[in-house]
Amino acid sequence: MIGIERGFAMGTREGHARPTIKDIAKAAGVGVVTVSRALNDKPEVSETTRAKVLAVAEKMGYRPNRHARLLKLSHNPAVALVVKGIDNLFFQQMLDTMETRVRERNYLLTLVKVPHWADEVEEAIKFVDEELIAGVIFLGGSFSHEAYAFERLHAPFVMSTVSRLNKVPDALYSSVSVDDAFEAEKAVRHLIELGHTRIAVLGVPSTDVSVGAQRVTGYRHALAHAGIPVDEDLIRFEVLDQGNPYTLQYGYELAKKLLAERPEVTAIFAIADVLAIGAMRAIREAGLKVPENISLVGFDGLPLGDFMDPQLTTLAQPAQQIARLTCDLLFDQIASGPSRHVFVPGTLHRGGSTGPVRTIR
Repeated sequence: MIGIERGFAMGTREGHARPTIKDIAKAAGVGVVTVSRALNDKPEVSETTRAKVLAVAEKMGYRPNRHARLLKLSHNPAVALVVKGIDNLFFQQMLDTMETRVRERNYLLTLVKVPHWADEVEEAIKFVDEELIAGVIFLGGSFSHEAYAFERLHAPFVMSTVSRLNKVPDALYSSVSVDDAFEAEKAVRHLIELGHTRIAVLGVPSTDVSVGAQRVTGYRHALAHAGIPVDEDLIRFEVLDQGNPYTLQYGYELAKKLLAERPEVTAIFAIADVLAIGAMRAIREAGLKVPENISLVGFDGLPLGDFMDPQLTTLAQPAQQIARLTCDLLFDQIASGPSRHVFVPGTLHRGGSTGPVRTIR
């Protein structure tokens, strides 16, 4: 890779009057991968199918575009990295690994920042021209997209840190993430095993479509499996119009209000480490101690947590592994390989912020 471009993509995507390989695939009754292989004279296609695809392509007036020439002739085709929440500390520790992985394949990397409230797929469609972009990595984002949205994105793509999309066919893309609900349940179960039953969660509204909602689901599952009734008032969140819930301030405000209204709480699960670190300040300001009065567990495994006092107990995601797998799966997609959906395991990193119930207030 020659360099990494940072900033917002500018301009809009023009409509494509000419047929795409997806149009040919639909008309020929075959898959997109088959069309790509036939048009590029790959050996994995039978001669009968190749002839059919070429005939349909000719009839539809298809002509190879500069995207194909770019991949064949340029030493530096481009990969777009669409980051939803560039200030997310967990994402930031993945960028160098992705940059290195992309450079090893002699690709350029274009970094595009998308606000938390925006639709990352629509943002990608604005700038991803199939003549220029070989593939797309979505780092963060929503898991509720419809298939038709991606049909307008004329490039292979991988969802990173976002699990499989329920409404999008698996064969259309690849994904790499932890199982957010399962790992969150593991984190809350740690608190339950320490004897806590009055456990709050600093989370997001039920209408949220980010991984935060899945982590709240994991919280619910942990309580249910332990036979602890779910108190809806202990699921704390604020409805933000265009704000970002993954911030220190958000965690601080939620915890401050929680401690004032529900002083009997003995443990808190935060859906992200930054929320947990923000909550630490609110706990100290309330004259309480971690973990003597309040046990606290986060989610992500940020290195910053190790420098807190006490060290933060957190469900750590393997950031570097996710970053490497994401790039590898994208290049498999670019090479017309099969799509893959990979869950990588998280690890409970036990710091000093959790302990058994000691003081009942």
